[in-house]
Amino acid sequence: MIFIKNLFDKKKIIQSIIEFNKKLFLENEVTNNRIILTEFSTNKSIQAGFALFLKSLQKKTGCRIFSYNNDLNLISKKKNYYSSINKVFNHNYKIYTSFKVEKFIDVYFDEKIYIKSKKKSSRLIKKITSKRKLLELKLDGIWIGDLLYDTFLKQKSKSTVNLHSEEFKDFFLDFIYLTYFWIEFFKKNKVYSVVTSHTVYTSAIPLRIALKKKLNAYQVNFHNIYRLNNNKLFAYDIFNQYSKLFNGFKKNFKIKALKIAKDQCLKRFDGIKGVDMHYSTKSAYKKEYSKNILNQNTKKKILIAAHCFLDNPHPYGIRAIFDDFYEWIDYLGKLSEKTDYDWYIKTHPDFKITTQDIIKNFVKKYPKIKLIPPNTSHHNLISNGIDCVLTVHGTIAWEYAFFKIPVISASQSNPHIDFNFSYHAKNKKDLSNALANLKNLKLNFSKENIYKFYFMNNIYRQSNWMIETLENNFKKFGGYRNTSKMIFYEFWLKYRTDKKNETTHKKITEFIDSKKFFLSREI
Repeated sequence: MIFIKNLFDKKKIIQSIIEFNKKLFLENEVTNNRIILTEFSTNKSIQAGFALFLKSLQKKTGCRIFSYNNDLNLISKKKNYYSSINKVFNHNYKIYTSFKVEKFIDVYFDEKIYIKSKKKSSRLIKKITSKRKLLELKLDGIWIGDLLYDTFLKQKSKSTVNLHSEEFKDFFLDFIYLTYFWIEFFKKNKVYSVVTSHTVYTSAIPLRIALKKKLNAYQVNFHNIYRLNNNKLFAYDIFNQYSKLFNGFKKNFKIKALKIAKDQCLKRFDGIKGVDMHYSTKSAYKKEYSKNILNQNTKKKILIAAHCFLDNPHPYGIRAIFDDFYEWIDYLGKLSEKTDYDWYIKTHPDFKITTQDIIKNFVKKYPKIKLIPPNTSHHNLISNGIDCVLTVHGTIAWEYAFFKIPVISASQSNPHIDFNFSYHAKNKKDLSNALANLKNLKLNFSKENIYKFYFMNNIYRQSNWMIETLENNFKKFGGYRNTSKMIFYEFWLKYRTDKKNETTHKKITEFIDSKKFFLSREI
């Protein structure tokens, strides 16, 4: 009986969302054959965001709306058959249809494209003699190397790429096929714009092709809207403009901004989980203290703040020193053998099992490095006397700077690049020298600069355009993890009003007309 009731409730919510979207698009008309190509997603908050954004974009342009599924697994006739059956019964397709999506484009097997891809793949892979060359790979002038690299790590659960493995070579061919599939699609169709939820992985291939053709391209999700261009292929890439933008604000706005940032920083250090980190379910700063975590001696204490190896090492481009996160920690492992420091490594409390397994093998390889339990509070480590932290582009750079502890980032593509409260290594030699000469690092631990950074990075550019006061509303649908689930739609139906929809439509239309890079948050 409970199962039947849940099924009935789900159908009721789906029907209500369909009616909501149809009402939203009631005044929209298709007036031409140009296409807005939007990513297919089962994530409910992304669907809701797409509906709001596409309502405004279609009303302005009169374009048709198609949705694309860029799953590499669809490249087979058999799976396309099941995909067709799926469209009849899967409620996600019905929801997309309710916001004027006319057609669903799946990747399918085409013999001509396959033959072309196989020949091209064979030629290209011979020229890829290093991971760096893979990252820089372009196909017909379209940069795809970073997308291929990161998709491979995620889909195959790998910490790094083995260029010589058959698994990688097969994947490489599929990715080349996928790219050619979309190149052909753009040749045969009048694409006006591409709308995606992210600017990484396979979903970004149509986006890169659109940008190459100088078409409109947007990233839309529940807290961001970005307009991409050939100079800005990645959302969020305004890090080196933070100071300039902040300095351009009016005095009263600056005062308010700094106060908000300070309050949020203190919340995070008070152990409140998910403060402006919607994906986080655990706090890394629980109020716990211990004197028994680090070795009690006079040696320098170095902490490696590990990243998730499988999760998109190139979200901001390829200006990092290392080709992926594993290359980075392996280099640090070799450095640990040459230094007279005490070395430690720790993941975030929200670690993935795969990441922890990789690190366990890593510390076996480099026994001078001690693995710290992931649930250990950073307050413990700070009170115990950590002397320096190493990251690629993590939030720990500003967090430890708050406590006047130096952090060395192994990337010039990191969010903190516009401030000198942490050190941004330029290359491997610079990283090694900085680590060997910690006393000579010239850092400015100004709290004001940290608050400026925090406001720009965690508040101003996170527009929360779909849901005002997001933190307060999160608990109504169970937090970030539930944004992909049906419970989000239960909240959405109660939260959205005609007045809110009108305000949002006006805001999006103004953004589209403005040519701005991103939609900023109002405070």
